[in-house]
This record gives sequence, structure tokens and C-alpha cells, in this order.
Amino acid sequence: MKDCGSGVSPEQRKRCDEEARRQVEAGSQSTPIEGGWRLVRSRDPDGRADAISAMHVVDSANSDPRLAGLSLQCGRDGINVALILLEPMARSARPTVVLTTGGRRAEFEASVIQGGAALLLPADASKLAASDWQSASELSVEIATKPNAILGAVPISGLPTALSYLSQNCHAR
Repeated sequence: MKDCGSGVSPEQRKRCDEEARRQVEAGSQSTPIEGGWRLVRSRDPDGRADAISAMHVVDSANSDPRLAGLSLQCGRDGINVALILLEPMARSARPTVVLTTGGRRAEFEASVIQGGAALLLPADASKLAASDWQSASELSVEIATKPNAILGAVPISGLPTALSYLSQNCHAR
């Protein structure tokens, strides 16, 4: 997205957030869920199963503009946790990601997916989403990148409802 890099004004950041939301909705069906979450169903152009996710955008006032949000996705073995980026990473990168809620810190090695636009976290992150994160209001994110780390905050109140909607839709596809 043009003009959405570091150092933009609050007004420009808001326009960037709206543009990101429009881009997500353009190729998908999006349903609002409690707490600012959205259930997103994206059509697969090859006719395979639709991609289904529960997504939440970052708190843009407290986040690096390179971080867009958190995505909980239907995977083969359950729910996958991914961080969505606005500035793609090299596919060969394996960045360290630190997630903190309520003083509890978890560190993961992420895999770069979706052409560099997302970081897939290991299964242990999914376990945290289903347990420790349930009562948290915010998830702090730190992604080790050079020259500067990507720092952000994702509001996650409403997570139990988002996971419930997602689980129901994962089984229905």
C-alpha cells in the first residue's frame, strides 16, 4: 500500500487501516464478530476449500506500520496463528517472535508464508490462544527484524467468541 510506511501522520495511518480492510474484504466475505474481530472467508480460485480466518487489526496508534494484525486460520490440524505484515519478508527468513499477554511471555520461531506477507507461528501459539490468551485484552508483539524490530499491540478481547465462530466454520467447510 502506497504511503503507508513509517512516520505517517495519524490521519494517513487511519486511511491506511481503512485501505487494508477494503483489500481484505475485496476478495472475501467478511462478518463482524465481538471485540473487533472479523470472520473472513476467502474464495480459492482453484476450487479447493475456502480459506477461513478470524482476524483482528493491530492498535495502529501503538504499533509499527509494518504490522497489520493477527489471523487465526483453519488449518489441517486445527487452528493456526499467523501475524499479517504490510511489508513482506524474505521467504527464507525465520524471525523470532515474542508474544506477551498479562506478563506472560512466549517466544517462537516463525515461518514466512503467503509470499512473505504473513508469519505462521508454531502449534504452541495455537494452544496459548485456546488457553492463556482467552482472558487477555491485548497481545503485545515483537518480531525480530533488521535493522529494527517490528513492535505492535493487537486488541484480543472477544477472542473466545472469535475462536468459537472459527471452529464452527472450520468444521463446516
